[in-house]
Amino acid sequence: MRFSTALSVALLALAKMVAADSEEFGLLSIRSGSDLQYLSVYSDNGALKLGGGSNSLSATVTDDGKLKFDDGKYAVVSDDGSLKEGSESDATTGFSIKNSYLNYKTSSGFYAVKDGSSYIFSSKQSSDATGIAIRPTSKTGSVVPDFSPSDSNSSTSTTESASTSASSSSASESTKVSTTVSTTESTKASTTTSASTASSGAASVISQITDGQIQAPKTVSQQTENGAVKAAVGMGAGALAAAAAMLL
Repeated sequence: MRFSTALSVALLALAKMVAADSEEFGLLSIRSGSDLQYLSVYSDNGALKLGGGSNSLSATVTDDGKLKFDDGKYAVVSDDGSLKEGSESDATTGFSIKNSYLNYKTSSGFYAVKDGSSYIFSSKQSSDATGIAIRPTSKTGSVVPDFSPSDSNSSTSTTESASTSASSSSASESTKVSTTVSTTESTKASTTTSASTASSGAASVISQITDGQIQAPKTVSQQTENGAVKAAVGMGAGALAAAAAMLL
């Protein structure tokens, strides 16, 4: 039992070491043509604000989408949208770096709310808020590479797989229905053609006069009349031959 517990702890520690976070960066606000341009994020008794000074915070986006600061605290998004510092267990997930900007829940839009000589750092718009973007900047002044937490990648992959599976299933069902309908229609057409042919054949053999009596078709009558004529001609020729013999 002790061995199993020790092994579990070791594996958990190893997993945390393997899990990669983003490159460390400073948080600079971007709002061209305003006094918000290039302000940094700092902590004021736990509340995150935008301003100047040497007490600015650096951060990383963790593998599970949390914003971790270099003082060991994490970003917590309050119900009103304002950001503050908190413990890892209270930390808000959903952070990433995309297209060279810090994102929260797939949006790069943040807000600065005026508070005396500084601004409250917020994720929600309000009547007195000004929209800003946060550029994650390395110590050398360059923008750090984009970063997506592994949880979001896994979730996206799962969603795409489910969508692909649903599309394939729909295409398969459509093919089955199309084949069934085509086969059924072909069978109906064949049966209808056969019935029409048989009906036409029967109509050519038997017809009915206006008084309701059935009579043979014209082809049969013509054949009978031709036979009778030939028989009559034959009988006439025989009678002539007999009369000539009697005269001799």
